[in-house]
Amino acid sequence: MREDNKKRLRPDYEALDALSALVHFRQYGRNAGRNDGSFPSVYRGQSMEFEDLRPYVPGDNLRDMDWKSSSRAGVAMVRTYVGERRKQILFVGDVGKSMKGTMPDGSSKKECELLTIGTAAYLSGRSGADFSIICGAEWKSRLGHYSRGNAYLEECLNELEDALYGGAEEDFSEKIAEILDYPIRGVSICLVTDLKGLVELPEKLLRAMAAGRECYVFEISDANLGDAYHFDVFSDRLIPDFFGRNRGLKAALWERQQELQDEVREKLRRCGAYYAYIEELKEIPETVTKVLNGEITD
Repeated sequence: MREDNKKRLRPDYEALDALSALVHFRQYGRNAGRNDGSFPSVYRGQSMEFEDLRPYVPGDNLRDMDWKSSSRAGVAMVRTYVGERRKQILFVGDVGKSMKGTMPDGSSKKECELLTIGTAAYLSGRSGADFSIICGAEWKSRLGHYSRGNAYLEECLNELEDALYGGAEEDFSEKIAEILDYPIRGVSICLVTDLKGLVELPEKLLRAMAAGRECYVFEISDANLGDAYHFDVFSDRLIPDFFGRNRGLKAALWERQQELQDEVREKLRRCGAYYAYIEELKEIPETVTKVLNGEITD
């Protein structure tokens, strides 16, 4: 459970309703009907969506035979189809120690993660997609469970909030590697983490995650040293005020942070991910909408 008695934090769903009409997922393939949330699936099956012709092989249904094409080609040809299904998105949030930190606007990174995933899941559901939020001790059971609706979203966000505030600590990269071991072909993946999580995420793993699917990444920015009192979240100790007042040290830390940021940016671009940085809570609705539409916001 939560470590405090605060009211559970949720996005402003009423305000998000107006934004949901602006979400048009960019797909690996043609949109088969955004209004009902259906998209061409990677799975083969009989449906009204004709895909291509190929030579007949023993076992094919004779009703799929294209006699005119067979006559022209001189070999037996059958029609192949693409079965339709709803778009599915897997949301994965970082619950490591670094998420105990703060953002440039002074907000909690935990709150930002909760609102970002809540906003993205709500907009996705309103736009016809099914989703799952991977969190908590029983997260593996959610890998095959995709749904939508307010009740399901609240259930997922409750589990995410309990994981964030309940002291759960996981290796983010290790968790993603485990997820990719499961049969989630065709499922889009959305990551919410910080600079540390993205620096430590191996590019090989990120490429595997983005291969053949949409990959959305939200980076929660860290507070700037010297703006206020800061704690080292890994040791739970107050950072001496000297570090925040030392201009040379602040400049060196900023320069190193920008180097890491550039490395992460290039890694995400090479892997074909849609990504954005979040520095303030008020940016979340607009930023999430752009990323779900396949935009990159530097």
